[in-house]
Amino acid sequence: MNEVDRVIHTFGMMRNLSEDALREARESLGSYIETLTSAGETDPQRLAVYGLAYLRNRHDGSSPKFTGC
Repeated sequence: MNEVDRVIHTFGMMRNLSEDALREARESLGSYIETLTSAGETDPQRLAVYGLAYLRNRHDGSSPKFTGC
């Protein structure tokens, strides 16, 4: 199982998303993980954490806790 599959699987357990939403998340996550790896990040655990944070932010929006709003 690659990083994208692992993150999608974990995120799918945390959120009740339709197959279409999961497919869209997989596509955008793939691009995001590709960007991180091209920037030099290779640690699978870090990629998974960053990927989950990315999907949570896309799905739930930015947290006011971190934006200062």
